[in-house]
Amino acid sequence: MPRRQAFAAAFALLPLAVMLACGPVSKPVDPEAQQVRDAASRRAWDALTRLEGARGGADWGAYLSQFSAAPDAPAFDRLAEEWTVEAQAADLARQFLYATAGGVQDGQPKDVMGLGAALDKASARDAAAGVVTEPAVDLGVRLGGYMQLDVDAQIEQHDALRDDLQSAVDLLNGRADAKAHVLSVAGGLDALVAAAQTVGVPAALNQQIADAKAAAAAASTDDELRGATAKAQAASDALTSIINRTDSAPLPPCLPGGGGGQYIWIHLETQQLVAYQDGCPVMAMPVTTGRPALPTDRGTFRIFYKTPWYHMVSPWPKGSPFYYPPTWVRYAMEFVGDGTFIHNADWQPDDSYGPGSEYGPYASHGCVHVQDGPLVKLYAWAQLGAVVHVSD
Repeated sequence: MPRRQAFAAAFALLPLAVMLACGPVSKPVDPEAQQVRDAASRRAWDALTRLEGARGGADWGAYLSQFSAAPDAPAFDRLAEEWTVEAQAADLARQFLYATAGGVQDGQPKDVMGLGAALDKASARDAAAGVVTEPAVDLGVRLGGYMQLDVDAQIEQHDALRDDLQSAVDLLNGRADAKAHVLSVAGGLDALVAAAQTVGVPAALNQQIADAKAAAAAASTDDELRGATAKAQAASDALTSIINRTDSAPLPPCLPGGGGGQYIWIHLETQQLVAYQDGCPVMAMPVTTGRPALPTDRGTFRIFYKTPWYHMVSPWPKGSPFYYPPTWVRYAMEFVGDGTFIHNADWQPDDSYGPGSEYGPYASHGCVHVQDGPLVKLYAWAQLGAVVHVSD
């Protein structure tokens, strides 16, 4: 039953309650005195009703007891005066509260009511995203209790409730944003994998990618979201590193006199390859050439064959110190008719290329090894007929 209806019902039953409490009246009641008393009781009741409207929730049982115990018109008038003063004070307090809250909404401070609606919206967003909605339920209950308090208690608790509601709204929205972000990063891994496949994605990284996707899909708590984001970002960074893998060596100056077309210079002493377009360098990268016993041919040649995959078969028989098992290589460009290629070498670590590598354990049988990342760009750039010059 609404509060004002409850008050009206209580007022209607007061004469009966007073009679039952005091017993039957033994002497006639002066009609005029009764009218004065009734008028005073109505004034007191009106004052109490105004107080209830101004103050809000309170222990109204004590007030009703005072009303029931009033013996005569002067007592009712004293209550009416007292409650009128209290109502005026409550009105001022409520005006202060609403000014602090930026206004009133549905008879409540506007800011906390607005934050309550924002909390419901953020909670629904989290639920749709599949993440936890804590502490939305507890704060919703707390807000409901706050709305039943009297104005003094609302003023006392207002700032703390407002701040907690705002923090919860930020937390819930941040949680949904985090879920959307981790799903976006994880969802972008497939495109990165496709781009990195031109170079090659290690099996361990493929497993890392699968783990990152699973973690992103399952993450629902704050800790899980942080962990899944870290996994997805690590996988993304690893793939990006593969895609963007290039040598950081500075490019040399343009060739004297320029020159037209494509020109690839392989410098054996520095174990470096520089690609020139119309006389100016467009890329440079470390290489590994033939070992001393099987050096890379020196001279000027042209690329006459290109293939993204090539199956290398040893021309030396088993038992020969130069024998190697059949091996697939990528981005092969043949420039000497004896089977000398520029190609990748999956078995060779990236940090083993460059000066002196022709004397190391990964020295070739005469071919020119290039790191995967730079080789992808070189292969895409080089055309059949490009000049290859090998010199000391």
